[in-house]
Amino acid sequence: MNKKMLGVVATAVLVLAGCQAYDRAASYVEEPVVSDVKVGMTRAQVRAIAGPPSTEASLVHAKGTCQTYAVAPRDGKVQTYFVSFNDTGHVMNKDYQSCSDYDKNPQAGQ
Repeated sequence: MNKKMLGVVATAVLVLAGCQAYDRAASYVEEPVVSDVKVGMTRAQVRAIAGPPSTEASLVHAKGTCQTYAVAPRDGKVQTYFVSFNDTGHVMNKDYQSCSDYDKNPQAGQ
């Protein structure tokens, strides 16, 4: 009888752990900066959706400016998400990495 109960508890733990992992993964996409910011938007539109960035920097290789946002932690580490703007202030790219990493290899983010 105890082995059956242990099996039921173990199964329940595995099922709940799977749900937790799913919910955690879904939260990355639900971050407004990730789900709602689109290429071509203005800086003001991004700010209205995502709020103030964690950092902002001028890009050297990619040209323009870049804002970094801290989004939902993953595996205990804060995830960074960048939004880059061209010289007219419109979004030209966005992805899960820092502005400095994007600027080192702008073609990788496209």
